[in-house]
Amino acid sequence: MQPYDIIHPISVSQLNQYLKQKLDNDDFLKTVCVEGEISNLTLHTSGHIYFTLKDSSSSIRAVMFRGFRSSLKFLPANGMHILLIGNVSSYEKAGTIQIYVQRMMHSGVGEVYLEFEQLKQKLEKEGLFDQAHKKAIPKYPNKICLVTSPTGAALQDMLNILFRRYPIAEVEVCATSVQGAEAVQEICNAITIADHKKADVILLARGGGSLEDLYVFNNEKIARAIYASKTPIITGIGHETDFTIADFVADLRAPTPSAAAELAVPNQQDILLDLINAESTLSSALAAQIEKKKVHLLKMNETLIRSLSNFQIYLYNKLQERKIQLKQKINDHLKNLNQFLQIRAISLSANNPLAICAKGYGRLQDTSGKLITSISQIALEDKILIYLPDGHLTTIVIHKEKKNE
Repeated sequence: MQPYDIIHPISVSQLNQYLKQKLDNDDFLKTVCVEGEISNLTLHTSGHIYFTLKDSSSSIRAVMFRGFRSSLKFLPANGMHILLIGNVSSYEKAGTIQIYVQRMMHSGVGEVYLEFEQLKQKLEKEGLFDQAHKKAIPKYPNKICLVTSPTGAALQDMLNILFRRYPIAEVEVCATSVQGAEAVQEICNAITIADHKKADVILLARGGGSLEDLYVFNNEKIARAIYASKTPIITGIGHETDFTIADFVADLRAPTPSAAAELAVPNQQDILLDLINAESTLSSALAAQIEKKKVHLLKMNETLIRSLSNFQIYLYNKLQERKIQLKQKINDHLKNLNQFLQIRAISLSANNPLAICAKGYGRLQDTSGKLITSISQIALEDKILIYLPDGHLTTIVIHKEKKNE
């Protein structure tokens, strides 16, 4: 492979393959023993362990596959100082160099964790964590100061929640960096500035990150700046499982920046409930007066009923008379209709062919079904049908005699 050829450049995959071959062929990297501190630990559901091994000035990715994990005598955790044995190679797909761990030995807690515990014990003895020094968070703040990075997602999350839950509050941002060499002094200055703005509450927040990213909030200067603030401070640093010295000193600790914003202001729904309770109190106070007015109105109604004018009574009586007259006319009309129907029924009964047949008469039809009403319609030897009430007869004409007119 040529080191430089602009006419025929190599692909990223080829470069990563070349680097992996170089690392795999280096005898020094085939078995190394490295000392460092665990950070960004992930105990994957597959059984593999992923983490970063670091010291005070550098770090490297590491992975221990499930097959080697079975030899562990302890459960790794962030902050542990360990010795590990493995080989250094490249993860070809991502082009990252990492240690493939075969053995891991616990060498005690890391220096960073020890510093954290030492500072925590020191400040706790001085009383900076005492509940007696915690300031109450106002229920309805008029002004809120946000001490956070102006470019982080945490700022937008908090602004969205504050405006949604409690839009009447004034919100001011005291911008500061939240990691890096200058962050400690910037955060202290931002807390002091926010305290002088006469806000009702200060939110000190940053989004999630690694232990190294959050470690700036374990600084003693920041802890004392929080303690010295006359304004109540709510911290929302990292994720729910992350705890910093700043959280212990703050007046209230929230698991995330979004949760800090929710704790700082009431929900509009809660305010609505307070208004409903106030309305209930006012309703109770007015209940007696309303009841008195109700009784008075009932008495007036009774008086009005008793005071109906003679004209109203006259109209009422006339209405009753008209009702009686209308009812009588309806009954007479129905009676006439009944008589008419009875007459029609008698007439229909008299002309009913079946009734005539019942008297000994029959209905004559030829074989085609045509009704015979005259002897001229048939000839000798024709078949005719005679219909009686209980059936019919078929007969042959053997004689005809027309009636003399």
